[in-house]
This record gives sequence, structure tokens and C-alpha cells, in this order.
Amino acid sequence: MFQNLDLNYPAAHFIEKNEHLIHELINHFPLANLITSQQDEIFTSYLPFIWGNANELIGHLDIQNPQIATLNEGEKVKLIFNGPENYISPSHFTTNELPTYNYCKVEVEGLLKPISNEALKNAIIQLTTQLEGKDAAYQLTQNEKRLHSLVKYIFGFKIEVLEVKGRFKMSQDKSKNHQEMAVKVLADGLKKRNANFIKQYWKQAE
Repeated sequence: MFQNLDLNYPAAHFIEKNEHLIHELINHFPLANLITSQQDEIFTSYLPFIWGNANELIGHLDIQNPQIATLNEGEKVKLIFNGPENYISPSHFTTNELPTYNYCKVEVEGLLKPISNEALKNAIIQLTTQLEGKDAAYQLTQNEKRLHSLVKYIFGFKIEVLEVKGRFKMSQDKSKNHQEMAVKVLADGLKKRNANFIKQYWKQAE
């Protein structure tokens, strides 16, 4: 059906190669889809990751999670980090536009390797410190006894990164004025949708 098409996808202007931006997206949105497979079955979990160094990401999984059976040393895995995304309506622009959807995603492929319990505890502390921010009211330390108990129930591992793909569709093919408006629409829309869904969830959960 598509044999005669000259497929150039994604378009070059939507491929993000800036390592700092990719690194920062993962820092700001550390929850990733961990994707593995075994005997034609696909497994997916949603796990937070943190950079161990420039070429590895550290995560952990509940030992009761069935996906753990696929996490063998040296196994190739895929992570998808999901940054901001939102519908961009033509109604915001004076030019004649079509509806579109903007997003920032990072895909990582790498090899899995188990880590020690000590490295796992340090990674959890580091991730907590990062997410709490500069003026943190809470600080996790090695003095927390529950942290030492926790590692008995989780599997810590690192992903040695082989390939990183940044896919940032942010109206790069449009004018500067269009881009600025699209960024505002994305930020405002994302905040509104998140708030509306959370309210809807708790209303129906009551």
C-alpha cells in the first residue's frame, strides 16, 4: 500500500538532538514507560528513573510485578518519557491553520543491568531530592529505617543507554509568532486538562 512513498518520518525539524534539553525533559518528567517482551508477550510498567551518569538511567520495580521475569541482565529494553503535550486549536491563530497536536517525547533504548541494594538506596534518595526541589520541606536520608526495609521488596537496575531519540513536535515549522502562541496554548491547556481530570476522577471516586 505504501511501497511507492518516500517516507521521511519524523520530519527533521521534529527530531530533537539537543542533549541538554533531552536530559532536562527526563529530569522534569522522570516517569517512563518501561517496555519489554518475552515469548511474544509485551510487558509495560510505569516507573520513575534518574540519571546515574551521562550514559545510564536507574530505576526500580516491585518484585511482585510480573514484568520482572523479563528483566534479565543484558536484556535490551525501551523507555518512553512523556513530556508536555496538548491539542493546538486553529482558533488561537489569525492565519489559516489546521488542528494539530504538539508534544515532547524521549525514547531510550539500552541494556539492563541489576544494581546493588546500596546503589538502589542512593538512587531513591537522589530521585527524592531532585523531585522535592531546592526548598524541600522533606529530606530522605540513609537514616530512614523504612528505606532499608523497602529494598527487600523492589528490584533495582540500571539501563546502559545505547540510543536516545528526542521527538519534540513544537510547531518548529511555523513562524516565530505562531510558535510563541502554540507554547502558551500548550502550557495553559495542559494545566487546565490536568486540573479538570483530577477533579473528575475524585468526583467519580467518591
